[in-house]
Amino acid sequence: MRMNRCLCFLTILLLLPQLLPMGLLHAAGGGKGRVMQSPTATPSADNINLPLSSTALKISQKALFMRVVQARLFHNGNWTLADSSQSPVTVARTIASLHPSFVTGLLRIADHGDLGHNEEEAFVTIRSAVQASSKACRFDVVLNAGDERSGDLIVRHLREIAIRIHPDAWTFYVSPDATSVNPEVFEEGIAAAHAAGQMVGYDGPLSLVPEGIDYLVVRAWNMKVSKHQIDLLKASKHIPLIVEIPTTFGNQPPPEVSSYVNEFSPQDRAASLTLLAENQNAWGYHLAYPVFYPLFPAKHVFDATKDPILMVTIRSLLARFN
Repeated sequence: MRMNRCLCFLTILLLLPQLLPMGLLHAAGGGKGRVMQSPTATPSADNINLPLSSTALKISQKALFMRVVQARLFHNGNWTLADSSQSPVTVARTIASLHPSFVTGLLRIADHGDLGHNEEEAFVTIRSAVQASSKACRFDVVLNAGDERSGDLIVRHLREIAIRIHPDAWTFYVSPDATSVNPEVFEEGIAAAHAAGQMVGYDGPLSLVPEGIDYLVVRAWNMKVSKHQIDLLKASKHIPLIVEIPTTFGNQPPPEVSSYVNEFSPQDRAASLTLLAENQNAWGYHLAYPVFYPLFPAKHVFDATKDPILMVTIRSLLARFN
């Protein structure tokens, strides 16, 4: 009798996982910190966004961000180059000659309204020309996510733009003086982008970095970056860091932007970029080389092709460090 009771008890233990509801098992630790759902469950806001893997991107992070070039041709719908001889074709020729792996900032989408036909044509023209010689090069689009208040609206905006120009990535911009953001906007925006195979980057206060982004923009205030800060970000975020020089945010340019454009000599500009380029491999970040950048004033961009010393320096630095 005693043997029979033991056998019955053992049988119950073996059948226990099949008898208990699946939810209780997950609550007991089966999810390892993530919410596990049955195949019929509806996704919820509790799901955690994670960066896209190299397998999903079909390229390693190192190769993807090996040669980052920065160009801002449209800002809030406005063409930024004052020189009438410059066009999407001439810009495409310049960027293509640098053989970039990632081009950031061609379009800063207007906060309201549709994508303009000129923006669409310029983006497609430049991307086609660059990819003719650098097939794997990826392109982002910059949009203001910090002022958005609806997850549904940002997802709709992303889809409307993607139908027309098919960017590889979105850089979510947040004003440097912002103290808070709507987490729903980032959660739903990142999830929608990742579902479409698109990366998401973040450019804003480092105190507000959202979970799940694929790369992080670090601004070189005073044309410098802190190794301590880079080390902390690498240890906590585990994603590529792209260092960009400051630009005009809103209508007020930071002092270093005014100095870079109006006060620095060509040699000074070249020296400041050289210092940032020399440290990138040892410190573990990727410099975005400012070819058509920064904005100054708010609707115009600094054109490095008009500074022969700077362009020669950029080409030399790319060859040496990237």
